[in-house]
Amino acid sequence: MNNIIKLFKQYSNTDDILNLVYGIPSNEHFDCVFIAPSWAIKKVFDLSKINTELLIENLDITAHKIIHNNKKYLYAQLKIGAPNMIDFCLACNELNCGKFVFVGAAGSLVPELNLGDIVIPEYSISGDGASLYLYDKLDPNNMFKKAYSDNQLNNEIKKVCESQNIKTVNAVPISVDSVLCEYQHLSEFKNMGANVIEMETAAFFNSMKMIGKPASAIIIISDNSSVGQHLIDDDKETREKYHNARTCIKNILLNI
Repeated sequence: MNNIIKLFKQYSNTDDILNLVYGIPSNEHFDCVFIAPSWAIKKVFDLSKINTELLIENLDITAHKIIHNNKKYLYAQLKIGAPNMIDFCLACNELNCGKFVFVGAAGSLVPELNLGDIVIPEYSISGDGASLYLYDKLDPNNMFKKAYSDNQLNNEIKKVCESQNIKTVNAVPISVDSVLCEYQHLSEFKNMGANVIEMETAAFFNSMKMIGKPASAIIIISDNSSVGQHLIDDDKETREKYHNARTCIKNILLNI
């Protein structure tokens, strides 16, 4: 990893990658960073009830500072996909923050998981090609390896969930690069031990391990291909289970 950052600094001619690329000064302290691909901050928080400040908004990122109970958080909405996740996470190498939490949705591959279930995964399976670039040598044999979250941070978040009477379930995500192409490989993913599918958590865990930052993920089940509950669904009751779970996420995040 040090070589990745060293070379980027060399070719970009900057020591503050996060500020150069994303407009966030690395010297600012945050108690926790929330990374939410595709989820605007208003999807999680009632902005009329918390103190927020827009830091940057462009095609790559929308970032807000949140101040709550004498703590300061960064909420970063990125573009979807593992490449965007890796670039942002590596740019956080020198950010003064000790905790990073991915916040997002995933589809279930098994009937046992329900819409609105909340998962804090121990690890994800790296089915994304972007994670291969974190190794010293490009090697396809590194595909589909396990990418681990931080156990201590996981336990901290689970305790917060318990204090908020929020139930969590166990599941293993696989991160993939294409939504349209994933369906012809669902049985292969399940044979690997995955029962949840999304796009970024493996790249997130891999990147955070590279820069030595503790990382965890909070994932909400948004659809279930095994029982015909689709991501694009007009059934109001079905969709509300997912959206209600997403709005309760704020009670977890603001207590980390």
